Amino acid sequence: MSDIAGVSSNGFNYTATYEPAVMDSVEWAATFRLGEVWCGVRHGRFLQVTALTQADLLWAVMADIDEALVDAG
Repeated sequence: MSDIAGVSSNGFNYTATYEPAVMDSVEWAATFRLGEVWCGVRHGRFLQVTALTQADLLWAVMADIDEALVDAG
C-alpha cells in the first residue's frame, strides 16, 4: 500500500492510498477536503498497470483521483 496527497484541479485537497489488486489492476481510496471542511470519500480502480513504471503508476493514480473529484464537484 502506498500513500499520496495532492490537490485536484478544482481545488480539493486529498489524501489517498493505493495498492495492487487482482487482474492487473490498482485500487485507490481518497478522502478530500475543501479548505478545512471534510467533503467525502471516493474510491476507484483501473486496469492494465503491469506495464507502467512506478512514476507512471503514481501519475495514473493521481489523474484517476483528480477525475473522480472533478466529476463529483
